[in-house]
Amino acid sequence: MPITPKPLRITEITRRQIVDRLLLDETEPFHGQIEAIPFLRRVWPLSEMPSTDSRFKDAEGDIWQHTVRNNDWSDSELLYHRLGIEHIPDEQFARFLENRVHPLTCPDSERAQALVRSFNAELKNDGFEMRQSGEISGRPLHKVVSADATDGWGDAYEVVLSFAGEDREYAARVAEVLKKNDVSLFYDDYEEATLWGKNLTEHLHKVYGGSARYCVMFVSKHYAEKAWPTHERRSAFEKAIRSKGEYILPARFDDTEIPGLLKDICYIDLRKKSSEQLALLILQKLGRVEDATSAQEYIPF
Repeated sequence: MPITPKPLRITEITRRQIVDRLLLDETEPFHGQIEAIPFLRRVWPLSEMPSTDSRFKDAEGDIWQHTVRNNDWSDSELLYHRLGIEHIPDEQFARFLENRVHPLTCPDSERAQALVRSFNAELKNDGFEMRQSGEISGRPLHKVVSADATDGWGDAYEVVLSFAGEDREYAARVAEVLKKNDVSLFYDDYEEATLWGKNLTEHLHKVYGGSARYCVMFVSKHYAEKAWPTHERRSAFEKAIRSKGEYILPARFDDTEIPGLLKDICYIDLRKKSSEQLALLILQKLGRVEDATSAQEYIPF
């Protein structure tokens, strides 16, 4: 049975109003103070998307060819025709907005606040708003949330971590590095207040089967045996089937077989990786860094 896509809650009208305003801004490009491709990597999994040019293996290659080398695509063509920004999932469009006002992209706090006000003038028509969610280096971070903050959509994560309690020490070190680098993640110790009083079966199903970009699955003998990891991975498998893309990122402590996890899915062998190295790989997967050299400012080796 085919999967019916979820209807967009941030409408095409709202998206076009926001995107067109960014494109018409003569003071800076839509990607702000960083280059276009590093910005786009933070929103789209370019290395996983097919190329429209046979000379390149993925979307990043053909976008580079037509926006950097030849410069024969306008920003409007790139966002609307190549990336289909008016049709991407709501959570992905929210990441686009959140990254546009991120301090790396928009270091001027006053400018960031002006953009937030501009976005909110349109988002309110669909029942959403952008709110400050924290700080980094003394500058505000923002997230798009439901205006009434009652449906939990504001808790959309980039990464969710699924592990057994016996493997917590390793997972905790990974979570710490990701948190320091402004990755929105679900790690249960960071969610104590949120989880308090919740029906965990229902809530964790929403977390692991919801809108996260990736689920890092820490595979081990303990992970295969425990009840809560079993519930988490079943929800994750459901999401993986719906999304038809890369969602589950297996990381193995041992060779335990996990029911439902296909044997030909590439995994990371944690017997050969430190927690910091795994965190770096996750940052690379998210498009935050390109390689270990550029990651020095992110991870203290």
